[in-house]
Amino acid sequence: LGILTLVFCSCSDEVPARDLQQPTSSSWEHQGGHVFIHAESSLYSLPCSPIEMEVPNPTYQWVHDREDSKFLSVSEQGHLLFKQFQAGDSGNYSCTISYTERGLPVSQTFHYSVLGYHILGGLETVLLFQSKLCEEEQTKRFLWILQETLGHLAAEQHCKFQLTGSSCFPTLNEPLHEVFVQVQLQVSLFGPHWDEHCSSHDPEMVTDCYRKAVQHNL
Repeated sequence: LGILTLVFCSCSDEVPARDLQQPTSSSWEHQGGHVFIHAESSLYSLPCSPIEMEVPNPTYQWVHDREDSKFLSVSEQGHLLFKQFQAGDSGNYSCTISYTERGLPVSQTFHYSVLGYHILGGLETVLLFQSKLCEEEQTKRFLWILQETLGHLAAEQHCKFQLTGSSCFPTLNEPLHEVFVQVQLQVSLFGPHWDEHCSSHDPEMVTDCYRKAVQHNL
């Protein structure tokens, strides 16, 4: 049984030249990926970095490819705030976090593609009202008052509705003296501030959030 040990040694009288110039700053670019936000979401917050960074005295700067950065709302923690997200808010956003490390300025930029979406569907509702007359002007006035009243109710319940049609026809019991005014409505459960009962500061909208909103709004 033999054991062979090899030792390699490299010796030189010449010392390799070192770059005496120290770096003055460091910067990195990162792709933060896609972010999906439901339309009409309120107080949705997008953090600057996808992971929590513990750095001393950071500063944050957000940039949108289609909007002046001074109109963007940013929290003290560097989160981009969407107070009432609309489809037009979709686009490419970038956030640069700057800080000092070992006396050198450092910056890291994260790029996000924000996409708005909306869940289709709702409730088809038919309302029947009894009336003595079937005059066009009176029906128009009644529909105007009805929409105004329902508008206040929809705002309270965080829903939204659209009047899709109306008609007027005689009743079967008293066709000469009584009529029905029929109104068709399409009701959406996702109106402004629909996520008021959800964890609106959580960057990821979980299924639980939708279930609570639907149950509450129904």
